[in-house]
Amino acid sequence: MFFRSTKHATFVRPLLLGLSVLLFSFAVLRQPPAEQVKTYYETHLRQMHTILAHFQARTYQADTTELRAEFAACRMAYKHLEFAVEYYYPHAASRINGAALPETEPGEPGEVIPPTGFQVLEEYVYAAPDNRANRDLIHQEIDNLLYQVRQLELQLPYLAFSEIELFDALRLNLYRLAAKGVSGFDSPAAHASLSEAAVTLKSSREVLAMFDVPKTLTTQLARCEAAVANPKQDFNSFDRARFFVRYFNPALAALRQAQVQQHIPFVAAKRAVRADAGGYFVADAFDPTFFAPTDAAAPTAAVLKLGEALFKEPLLSGRGGRSCASCHVPGQAYTDGLKVNSSLLADAGLERNTPTLLNAALQPDQFYDSRVHYLEDQVHAVVSNKAEMGGQLSEAPALLRKKGAYAKLFTQAFAAEKQPVSERNIRRAVAAYVRSLVRLDSRFDRYLRGDTAVLSGQEVLGFNLFMGKAQCGTCHYMPLFNGTVPPLYDKTESEVLGVPTAADTLHPKLDTDQGKFLLYGVAHQKHAFKTPTVRNAALTPPYMHNGVYQTLEEVMDFYNKGGGAGMGLSVPTQTLAEDRLNLTKTEQQSIIAFIKSLNDTREVAY
Repeated sequence: MFFRSTKHATFVRPLLLGLSVLLFSFAVLRQPPAEQVKTYYETHLRQMHTILAHFQARTYQADTTELRAEFAACRMAYKHLEFAVEYYYPHAASRINGAALPETEPGEPGEVIPPTGFQVLEEYVYAAPDNRANRDLIHQEIDNLLYQVRQLELQLPYLAFSEIELFDALRLNLYRLAAKGVSGFDSPAAHASLSEAAVTLKSSREVLAMFDVPKTLTTQLARCEAAVANPKQDFNSFDRARFFVRYFNPALAALRQAQVQQHIPFVAAKRAVRADAGGYFVADAFDPTFFAPTDAAAPTAAVLKLGEALFKEPLLSGRGGRSCASCHVPGQAYTDGLKVNSSLLADAGLERNTPTLLNAALQPDQFYDSRVHYLEDQVHAVVSNKAEMGGQLSEAPALLRKKGAYAKLFTQAFAAEKQPVSERNIRRAVAAYVRSLVRLDSRFDRYLRGDTAVLSGQEVLGFNLFMGKAQCGTCHYMPLFNGTVPPLYDKTESEVLGVPTAADTLHPKLDTDQGKFLLYGVAHQKHAFKTPTVRNAALTPPYMHNGVYQTLEEVMDFYNKGGGAGMGLSVPTQTLAEDRLNLTKTEQQSIIAFIKSLNDTREVAY
């Protein structure tokens, strides 16, 4: 049924929701916890269906204020369900609340999937001008959402929750809130991230209460909820650093403790963030082997010693006289300080800037255009590239057998193999060494782990700006601060920024490198490049794929102006918002100070 007037809707909709809550309360009596959660999920799913249908019925009659209120109600309804939809139906989740950008499937890179869902709908609801054509788009997008909801309803008879999965789903959803929720990722126009985060936390608390968890946990979640819902703050003024340290981290610790106390095992699945980690920001939260192939070499001391030697070995390049360390200099945060390094083919530079290898292991794709998945494949690609190293890995074993102690190093590293000196083991050893270059113990990391004296007020402000007003955190996802998508970190995003060919702000010209487009010819990937980490960025100038900017100040100015499109360049596929950020010079310096707090190049013994 549809409601004919706003006044009638104002009375009836709360009545319907109240009845739903009452029915839910009766339904959960004496059910096992997992069954209670299923009833909770079903109740909120049907509520979402009702609210969406009402929204659609009001599409053409509602004024702008009511339209936005209807949209907000639908989003809030989804936040009650997000923990389960994301976990059990990730494809539906991407169609309901994915980014408003076209996508391609990894197995079908040429197949473009148009965006749909709440973020697309949000653009229409907050669009100007508000006209009939725009209302048609709203009506159509709600149709798309209703289709996804109906599909979820059809799956209800087959959906079975388990305690192990529910604790896992809730934990992942809290990670999602930290990395994407409070950064504004999925509320770019409505700016409702904090109120939506409050609903996520409330939902988590309500679901966990069904398991009779210790009151410590529900109290911590309630404190988190109160912190994000504080009416004295807005999106820009919200102190995310304080929230994570004082409220969020204790809640995660309490969640883990409650699961252990109730003897509920952790999922056995291999994850980027260990399923049994004590929190999102603990020192050993991330597992680099998640990003490695199944035949990756174990990081034993012997393998790493061999890998380091091969990393610095010019013989891999044949007569090229170049090693991996020629461009990835350990003393320069594994970069070279050059705009682009020189080519072996001619008196010219390579196509792209040398990226750092620090934390390169914590991403599922390598190279600026994401053309390979594993470090082992990257080793082969670089060594055999005639412009970069000009070698042949097939010839390297014979050369290495003739030099020094390599036969012994290979035998020690791969003692179980009959032929330890092999092309395959060269790739595996070098990859294992690069995989050992994970550095997640910067001053910022120690701050989030509770040592709040290690950051200055300027650095804390910079972090809050990075994750808030400056919108950096919507592409450089914390805590890795690269483009690997949380909370599963199984996908790497590329962005179109409109990077110019030179640091000329008065007469800019778009760089001609078409990036990821060169791989598959997908139109929206023209000038798209993988989002790199900003960890150790203060140590790795120059910046961007072409090394166009020499300082972080220049980089901040570029983003502050809205990228290439904001500077007046024609970049039809730009994914970076072209609106000016309106960051003051003081704010920009604070962000740079925060980026410097991410430096971590310590040597690790093995």
